[in-house]
Amino acid sequence: MSHPELVDVQRELFAGSLMLERRVLTATLERAALDADKRTVPLTVSSETPVRGPSGMLEVLRHDVQSVDMSRAKQGLPLQVAHRHGELPVGRVENLHIIEGRLRGVARFSSSARGQEAWQDVIDGIISDVSVGAQIESKNWEQSGETLIARRWSPVEVSLVAMGADPAAGINREQIMANETTESAPVQNQGEAIAALFAGLEGDQWLIMERDALRAGDSVEVVRTRVLETLKAQAAPTVSRATPDTVIRAGADSLEKWMAQCERALHHKLGLETVPREELQQNECAGMTLREMAREYLRARSVSATGLNPDRLVERALSVPAVLRSNFSHSSSDFANLLAASADKALSTGYAEAPETYAAWTRNVSMSNFRQHTFANLSLFGDLQQVREGEEYTAGTYSDRGNPVTLATYGKLFTITRQAIVNDDLNAFTAIPSRMGRAAARQVGDLVYGVITGDVKLSEQSGATLFNTTEGNLAASATVIDTANMSLARKYLRTVTDPSGATLNITPAYLVVPAALETVAQVFLRTASVPGSANNDQNVFANSMQLVVEPRLDADDANAWYVMGAPGREVDTVVVGWLDGRQEPFLEQDEGFSIDGMKYKVRIDCTAAALDWRGMYQNAGA
Repeated sequence: MSHPELVDVQRELFAGSLMLERRVLTATLERAALDADKRTVPLTVSSETPVRGPSGMLEVLRHDVQSVDMSRAKQGLPLQVAHRHGELPVGRVENLHIIEGRLRGVARFSSSARGQEAWQDVIDGIISDVSVGAQIESKNWEQSGETLIARRWSPVEVSLVAMGADPAAGINREQIMANETTESAPVQNQGEAIAALFAGLEGDQWLIMERDALRAGDSVEVVRTRVLETLKAQAAPTVSRATPDTVIRAGADSLEKWMAQCERALHHKLGLETVPREELQQNECAGMTLREMAREYLRARSVSATGLNPDRLVERALSVPAVLRSNFSHSSSDFANLLAASADKALSTGYAEAPETYAAWTRNVSMSNFRQHTFANLSLFGDLQQVREGEEYTAGTYSDRGNPVTLATYGKLFTITRQAIVNDDLNAFTAIPSRMGRAAARQVGDLVYGVITGDVKLSEQSGATLFNTTEGNLAASATVIDTANMSLARKYLRTVTDPSGATLNITPAYLVVPAALETVAQVFLRTASVPGSANNDQNVFANSMQLVVEPRLDADDANAWYVMGAPGREVDTVVVGWLDGRQEPFLEQDEGFSIDGMKYKVRIDCTAAALDWRGMYQNAGA
C-alpha cells in the first residue's frame, strides 16, 4: 500500500526543459574487476554529490551509518533498468556497504535473457551509469539554503540508466577524475540546441520566440537566458483564476506546488482524506470539478483551452507531455498522473480496509524473484551443548524446508472513461479502485486459508495432510470448544518437539474459527467462569488467546476450529511471501488510441505456504 508521507526518489537526470546542462566526467572502467563467469561487477550506487531534483532545488543524500537505513540492503537490492518497477529485475546488487561517503556494492546479473542483454551492454561499455531508488519520509528532509538534505533514507532498488544524475554513481566508478566541466547538452547543431530549449513549452508565444531566435541566429546561451527570464516572470500566481486567458504559473517548481494542492483538494473531495478547513480556504483547487482542474492544468502549462468543448478539453489535458516525475511518470500527462494518484490512494484504502484476518497469525517473508524458494527449518537446530575446557564447539544443524514456495502474479484491468471525468463522476475514482483493492486483499486471504483447508502435505510429515493424528496436531475425536478439549490443544503445542527432540513449548496465541462458531468462541474466551459450569468454575482460558473469525472456513467445515502459535517465534506455521517485500497491490496506467480515457492495471505478487505443522492444531468440531 502506498503511504502519502513517503517520497519515492529516483535519482535520475530530470529531463525538464530547464535542465539543459550536464556534468561531464571521465571514469575509467576497470575491466579486470569484471567477472565474466559469475557475471558480477563492482559499482558505486550513490554518493553525497548534490543532484538537481524535479523542483529545481539541489538534493543531497547523506551517506553515513546513521543516515542510511540498510535493513533492506542487507539482503541485497533488485537491479532494474531505468527504474521500471513493473518489470522483473535483471539482477541483484549485493555486499552493499558505505565507505568514504559512498554506497558501494557488487552487481550480479541474472542468467535470463534480460539479464544477459544488460550484462552485454555493461561489458561493451554501452551502459556505465546507475541510479538509486530511495524511500524518504518527508519529515527527514531538511533544507539548507537552496539545498534539500535527506538526513535519513533507505535504498530500495538500483537501476541501470543511460545518464545518471549522480556523476559519482556507476559501474566501476571508484576513481573519478577531478577535471569536471560544464557544457551544453549534446546536440547535432545550434538549431537543435535552440529547439531543445522549447521542448515541453506550448503556446503561440513560445513558437514565436523560437522562430525569432532561429532567424536572428542568437546563441544558445542568449536564448536560454531569455527563456528562463520569461518563465520566471510567469511563475508568480495571478490575481484571479476567473480571467479566462490568464496563465496561472509556469515552470516545474510552480507546477509541482499547484499539482500538490490539486491532489489534496481532490483527495478531500473524494473522501480519501480529511483536509483541515483552514487549509482548504487557502487551496485554490478546492471546490473545482475534474473538468475545471483539467482547464486550470492547461493554463498552468501555457496551453490554450479557448474553444474546446468539455470532451476535447479533458482529452487535451490527458495528452500534454508530463514535466513532473511521479509513480505514474510513464503517463504522457501530469494531469493523468494526478488522477492516477487518486485512484491509487482509493486502491490502497480499499486494500487496507478489507476485512481480512490472515495477517494476525501468519508471518510475512520477502522473496526476490519468481523462482522456487525454500526456507531454513530452524526447528531442527536443537539445544545448545556443553563445551568442556579444550573442546571444540559443534555446529548446530538445520535444513531447508522441503516444500518449495513460489510467487505468483494476480491482477485485473479497469477503465475510467473520459466521459466520467467530464461528468465529474467521483464514483469512478473511489468505488472501482477501492473494490480492486479489496479484491487484491481477498486474493491473499484466499491463498492463506487455502493452505489450512486444502490437502497440503509437508515433506517432513508422515501423515496424509497438514493436520493428522500421526503428528498429533489433529484431535483424535471431533468435539466442541470447551475446557477439556482446549486443554488437549494447549498440551500438544506445549509438548511438541522438533526433530532433535527439543521441546518447543509453543504458547497458544490464536483461536481461529468459522463464522458459525463465533458466538461460542466469544463466550468461551471472554467469560470468567467456565461456560455451563454449575459451580462457577474459573475459566482458565478467559482472554488467553486472540479470536480470529474467518468466513472462508465455513465453506470447508463450519464445525472445525484451530489453535495457532504466534508467528515467527518458536516455529513458523504459514508464511505469506511478497515480491521484494511489497505487501500491497501495484497500480499502473495506460492511455492511447484503444481506450477512451485511462486504463489501469492492478496487480499483486504474492504466495502463501505452510512451513511447519508443529505450531498448528485442528479439532474437526462437533
